[in-house]
Amino acid sequence: MIIPTIRRPDPGVISAYRALQAAHDSVTCALSDCMGRFGAMSVELRPLSAPVRFAGSAVTVKTLASDLAAPFKAIDIAEPGDVIVIDAHTSASTAFWGENMTISAMNRGVVAAVIDGACRDVTEIRHLGFPVVCRGIVPNVAAVTGYGEVNVTVQCGGVSVSPGDLLVADENGVVVVPLERCEAVLAQAQQLLATERLLQDKLRAGATIGQLVDVDAVFANTFAYQVRATGQD
Repeated sequence: MIIPTIRRPDPGVISAYRALQAAHDSVTCALSDCMGRFGAMSVELRPLSAPVRFAGSAVTVKTLASDLAAPFKAIDIAEPGDVIVIDAHTSASTAFWGENMTISAMNRGVVAAVIDGACRDVTEIRHLGFPVVCRGIVPNVAAVTGYGEVNVTVQCGGVSVSPGDLLVADENGVVVVPLERCEAVLAQAQQLLATERLLQDKLRAGATIGQLVDVDAVFANTFAYQVRATGQD
């Protein structure tokens, strides 16, 4: 199944996420916090080059065996600002991304590729300055035989990704913000990051994090802490 047209977040919303990244270092952490401490891809997916920082809407790919046809098609139908997300089923023996695909993606205005699988041509991709997050590196490359799907819901790094979802990445990892929640999560993250700056001002003035969150009150709700605090066995 190839779906050429998808819904994407409003361009103003994507710009607002990028503005957050310009103003704050660890936006992915705030986004995960705002989504119940979920949404982050597995630590096993790592960038080819650091630092990595991008935000864009997902064009998704589900591969079948070692076939590059679907990733090729995804690049062709991508729009400027998109992120190619490839569900290669955690394959570490075959590359699903390389130098030529990178150049092709850059021609389309794609801002990054995230691959639950391997890639190759690492030196060339680094020289191009194109962000790639993947599971591993291997010289073997997939064939082009005409299988796979584009713009269907996939799994990438242990997270479900649907077409048009927003991917946000920085040095902490990649977070997926569902399309329908993009505006709400943005507002929550803006507020959270503003609050954290006030908290950090107090920390720099000499407070401890335990004092600011009243950790004693949190512990007081647990039986084990009550026993320790009273000196009982």
